[in-house]
Amino acid sequence: ILSIVVLIPLCSLVVFSAKLSFSEFVYTVTRPRVLSGYFVSISTAFIASIVNVIMGLILAWILVRYDFKGKKFIDGIIELPFALPTAVAGISLTHLTTTNGWVGQIFYNLFGIKIAYTRIGITIALIFIGIPFVVRSVQPVLEKIDQQYEEAAFILGADAKTTFTKVIFPEILPAIISGFTLAFARSICEYGSVVFIAGNTPYETEIAPLLIMSELQEYDYSAATSIALVMLGISVIILSVNAIVQARVSKRVNGLAYEAAMELRKENKVLKYTLITISFIFLGVFLILPLIYILVTALRQGISAYVNAVSDEYAIKAAILTIQATVWAVIINTIFGISAAWLITKYAFKGKKILSTFIDLPVTVSPIIAGLIYVLTFGRQSSIYPFLDSHGIQIIFAVPGIVLATIFVTFPFISRELIPVLTAQGTDEEEAAAIMGAGTFTIFKKVTFPHIKWALLYGIVLCTARAMGEFGAVSVLSGHLRGKTNTLPLYIELLYQGYDFTGAFAASSILVVLAIVVLILRLVIEKRGQKDLDLNK
Repeated sequence: ILSIVVLIPLCSLVVFSAKLSFSEFVYTVTRPRVLSGYFVSISTAFIASIVNVIMGLILAWILVRYDFKGKKFIDGIIELPFALPTAVAGISLTHLTTTNGWVGQIFYNLFGIKIAYTRIGITIALIFIGIPFVVRSVQPVLEKIDQQYEEAAFILGADAKTTFTKVIFPEILPAIISGFTLAFARSICEYGSVVFIAGNTPYETEIAPLLIMSELQEYDYSAATSIALVMLGISVIILSVNAIVQARVSKRVNGLAYEAAMELRKENKVLKYTLITISFIFLGVFLILPLIYILVTALRQGISAYVNAVSDEYAIKAAILTIQATVWAVIINTIFGISAAWLITKYAFKGKKILSTFIDLPVTVSPIIAGLIYVLTFGRQSSIYPFLDSHGIQIIFAVPGIVLATIFVTFPFISRELIPVLTAQGTDEEEAAAIMGAGTFTIFKKVTFPHIKWALLYGIVLCTARAMGEFGAVSVLSGHLRGKTNTLPLYIELLYQGYDFTGAFAASSILVVLAIVVLILRLVIEKRGQKDLDLNK
């Protein structure tokens, strides 16, 4: 499955780029406009990732170390960028930050600062999509820190600042770096949320993924593949760095002395409520306000206009196609996720680390590149196209292409939820069952599955949310045939470009509601999973 979905299509990118001579390749990827695109993508991604590291550390800290009202809400809302389609986020953030928008007009009227259609706007969009990577990298490590070290530091007279810098920070530093690299890689390749707010002015706000899309629209596949290959190389480098950092994460999970440490420490209430206030303001502005704006704008013309928009024939067809692609993506990725997680955690074999790295690769590959590699693999310029054409098989600009693109962008979601759980479970129980004569299927059903069922369900929920909201890769492969190959995010883009803002935001509200449902399901699943874990203990 990995080869069919990821490796072979990526190889087609390398093969197609090899058709250019070295000098042609260098010229193509070093043109001033292309270099400007690299710079815009990398610089804004870097700034956004720095902001996300700071805020991600604060959010992880308050979620682990403090109890307060609204804690579960914050923990749940963190993953909103995973659940909300990037195109919907981009449209909402754009309208909020224009000079007439709720937020944009404040900065423009008071300070003369424009946000939308500038690099500031791009950075804001990247902060939105990158924050969960840092929080979810740091939070579990912070939870597992052996607080006997903190207890010892307090006994020896260290204050809170010294304890954090000398005891806690070195432990969570690998996780911080890991969160930064993941957020950075995700931001560099982002397309859906940025393409609306950027304004796409050459040499100013034009990002590298948009350059690839522009070359594709002009049927210049050589230029598109060359730029894509450079972006892919950057993604691989970032992913490799992340893999090295992950390998160095501290594995000390000894017994905690949490209560003792808390009794010794006099909690700084000023610091506590300052961090909580900052967190609520940050999440309110960057995550919650865009949701409110979508719902308000969708209902601005009245209930009847809203109902007409969401019940439109093409809206319904787009929703059906979105569901169809999502179901197939979830089925394939569930099969792959269970198989890959089982293989990586239960067996030792050569190439294990390489396999693990390749599973994460789709996270760091731009959705535009994901769409491009399938065009190269199955399109008219591919070597297998004559065979497909003679047998009446159409993949590009048809439903199969949309399904493949959706599978690609959601590829790691389920396996990455299962691997930590299976790793923590170990193999003792399964070995005991095997000694007692149980077969492989029985062991999986009776021993393994009860441990992973909630993680599996959680992965399926995230995979479903991400699949429903995919925009960039599907945009390349769909052909934008209204009523035939337009998914709901593409339909929203079509309405938005046609200045039908009521229809666009009405259709967006459907995906917002689904995102909220996903977040609620996430909380329910986490609660049930924790309850089962406590019972087992």
